[in-house]
Amino acid sequence: MKSGSSEPEKQDLTEAGAVQELRWMELGSEETLGTATERPGAPRAWRRLLQAVWRGHLGLTTQLLRQGASVEERDRAGRTPLHLAVLRGHVPLVRFLLQRGAPVGAADRAGRTPLHEAVWQGHSQVAELLLQRGAPAGARTGAGLTPLHWAAALGCTLLAGRLLDTPGSCPADADVRGWTAAHWAAAGGRLPVLQLLAARGGADLDGALLVAAAAGRSAALRLLLEEGARADAQDGAGNTALGVAAGLGRRQDMEVLLDHGADPSLKDRHSRSALHRAAAGGHLPAVQLLAAWGAEVDTQDSLGLTPLHHAARGGHMDVASHLLDGGAQVNAAGWLHKTPLNVAREHGHGPTVELLLSRGASPTQIMQWGEVAQDLVSEGGLPQALPTLWSEQKDC
Repeated sequence: MKSGSSEPEKQDLTEAGAVQELRWMELGSEETLGTATERPGAPRAWRRLLQAVWRGHLGLTTQLLRQGASVEERDRAGRTPLHLAVLRGHVPLVRFLLQRGAPVGAADRAGRTPLHEAVWQGHSQVAELLLQRGAPAGARTGAGLTPLHWAAALGCTLLAGRLLDTPGSCPADADVRGWTAAHWAAAGGRLPVLQLLAARGGADLDGALLVAAAAGRSAALRLLLEEGARADAQDGAGNTALGVAAGLGRRQDMEVLLDHGADPSLKDRHSRSALHRAAAGGHLPAVQLLAAWGAEVDTQDSLGLTPLHHAARGGHMDVASHLLDGGAQVNAAGWLHKTPLNVAREHGHGPTVELLLSRGASPTQIMQWGEVAQDLVSEGGLPQALPTLWSEQKDC
């Protein structure tokens, strides 16, 4: 009889504990899930279900579902109980909710599915459970991000491989900004993921190369070049990895790109070369490297400005001096006859003005520029595009 009465007693204790937990949750319901649903007329058990899942209470979750709570309940962010269980890494609860028919592909208000959350949190076991239940591997957030994007960004190589093996997940998928998984892996310097994506094919290695250059990921840059990325690949604005690296003054990255055949004469849509960018940033080592590789010192951008103009505009005396030593024309005339001396004066760079004058800059061209500009303004002939074009040169 004792052995037969022990089970009912244990069950009574479990139920009593669950009831006590429910009462406690009613008293402290405002504490935990600030995103809990509070719509009029909703059964109170539904709201408590989200809190129970958040805390990882399997027994309480079971009882609440028996009382009428729904696995499709949502919090204010649009997350289901399955979202919360995944987010917290509660594996038993994830299994249970899936068994109870929780929608595996449900998206919250940001478009995240439980699989997105599993990948973001690095819960490989949970992700596997979701995939086995048919979670959509190609689901996209509002920003166009797939679980593969997140796996690549976080360097989850095994998860990325599992996703690539799942129908619906493609390495060529791009988010709203045009980034693929390879772009995200390059930005984070995730070399194993990059190797995996390159081996599977379909990854945008050229685009990833520019991202690696912008992020300063030297190892990723080398890997992408070894995997077949083109050193002279250009994006929609005509930017090259060499130009990006030059603008940031990353000489070592520039050396790698030049050694792999990057052309220093290539220009972007504003006709700016890598030398323009390096000079504008005041990066003397980058300027020296490009000059040594034969970059044209007097090349002009869309405003007719040379690298010396850009160096003068930033007051970069050492760069200006090196360009002049390399044969740059001190009186090169750009738009409306602007010379480097004009530019240096306009921006108040006195020492640079003195340097240019000492190297043969003509002071009379300052008056000529002033007269031309004044005449054009008084006649209403100053091109309206000039301020826009000049402002675009600020970030070169």
